[in-house]
Amino acid sequence: MTTFDPNPAARLLAQVWDGSQQITELPADIRPANIDQGYDVQDRLIDLLGEPVIGWKLGVGSAKLKQQSGVGRSIAGRVLETRRHEPGAAVRLSFAAPVTIEFEIAFVLGEDIDHGFTGDARNAIAEARVTFELVMARFVDRRAVGWPSFAADDSGFEALIVGERLDERRIPELLSSLVVSVDGQEKARASTGDDATDPYGAFTDLVSIARERKMILPKGSIISTGSASMPFAASAPKGEVSASYLGQKLGFSFQAPANI
Repeated sequence: MTTFDPNPAARLLAQVWDGSQQITELPADIRPANIDQGYDVQDRLIDLLGEPVIGWKLGVGSAKLKQQSGVGRSIAGRVLETRRHEPGAAVRLSFAAPVTIEFEIAFVLGEDIDHGFTGDARNAIAEARVTFELVMARFVDRRAVGWPSFAADDSGFEALIVGERLDERRIPELLSSLVVSVDGQEKARASTGDDATDPYGAFTDLVSIARERKMILPKGSIISTGSASMPFAASAPKGEVSASYLGQKLGFSFQAPANI
């Protein structure tokens, strides 16, 4: 058996991150065959991009997707500082392609979590926040390429809009009132049943990944835990997105690349 080399796939993905066209898939001879190899590529990709990491994002976290993926838990990616935005931001997308919009619950760490951490992960949470994650893989069809390649591509991370602080005790109430709209038209409400993501369960998944891969989750990191709303794709050249919850709002706008 040959040892998997993550460098060729990471170099190709880094080129696509800096380009203007998505690719169909990674060539078979450099493609990760399992989720661990996918994370190996992601590690090298982040090194090559050279951008500061301020946290993590999680996806594939609902009971249904965990079972369907075969991974059994959420899939993680890094949040890059240059792609973290304030409420009301105008986000320029990387590609003229559909972008998946997810309203999420995020946690901010009040202490470091290293691979030796054995306590209750909830005790490391300093605060909760509301966020929007934009998912746009470097692949034309992120699901067709398989979950190892998805993980390699920083789990499809495009941008994170970070909203106000949230009282954790009000998360169930928030979900019952949540409405996500684009250009004033309702697009989604909270996920329910097997489609729902447990934010604490997703956070625990990340702690397990960090432990296995001997990573440190530093104090102050933001952990966006996966879609609390039903994810949907927006394909217009631009749009105004807003989430209404608990009598409050979180919004941003998006626009396709200027050269399209």
